[in-house]
Amino acid sequence: MGIQFKHVSYSYPGFKTSYDAIKDISLEIEGQGEFIAIVGQTGSGKSTLVQHMNALLLPGSGTVEVFGFTLPPGKKQKINHLRQRVGLVFQFPEYQLFEETVIKDIMFGPKNFKKSDEDANLSAKKAALKVGLSEELFEKSPFRISGGQMRRVAIAGILAMEPEVLVLDEPTRGLDPIGRNELMAVFKSLHEDENKTIILISHDMDLVAAYAKRVIVMDEGKIVFDGTKEDLFAHPSFDRFHLDLPTPLKIMRHLEKTLKIPYRAVYDYDGLLGYLKEVGHE
Repeated sequence: MGIQFKHVSYSYPGFKTSYDAIKDISLEIEGQGEFIAIVGQTGSGKSTLVQHMNALLLPGSGTVEVFGFTLPPGKKQKINHLRQRVGLVFQFPEYQLFEETVIKDIMFGPKNFKKSDEDANLSAKKAALKVGLSEELFEKSPFRISGGQMRRVAIAGILAMEPEVLVLDEPTRGLDPIGRNELMAVFKSLHEDENKTIILISHDMDLVAAYAKRVIVMDEGKIVFDGTKEDLFAHPSFDRFHLDLPTPLKIMRHLEKTLKIPYRAVYDYDGLLGYLKEVGHE
């Protein structure tokens, strides 16, 4: 088992009263091979949940086990090693860039975990190529490249630490459609080719439908659904989750209603076009 939550709650302190961000969460995530989307309205507890996965936050009550290590830790136990095994990419991670060159920024994480300069450089170059950064950018300032390239540098910095689980908090926010699709292709490749577990927080239900295999829905700090995307979007009480349907399913419903085309659950545009071609040849 990769990550296991057992009755975890966490509250943020306030001026007069505390705010209960997550409440009695029990959850299991495999250390390999999962592609999970975590969805829910703003303030539902998504970011608080994932920050427990690499010990940025520690449980107020309950326990989190990360690859066998229990949080909260004992008094003398170190937890920094968990951030190597579970990489967390924040929203707009490019704001955290600070080094003189692209390659030095990507090397920072491996060096922080005591890799030699040579090994850190090798890991950084491999990670840079995975996210589509060309070698001609390596010696440039990370502040003199495009916004999309900056995002890739920041993500490469996490990948260079070779995490087993990659947690992504709205990784495509602010990107144009081409940049969004290119970045999601990177995450899909990491999942399929390297068997990494990918955990994606997103408000974009089209991305969720196209890439996720399992969806966790949060509402007011609690998990209200945990299952396949197929079961989620066909759920008889889907409306109570306060989520939007992905566009391909909206189109299918419209075509069924207006043109009497038999409804089929398709989760991406390729599937939609393929089905319409199939129907058109009948």
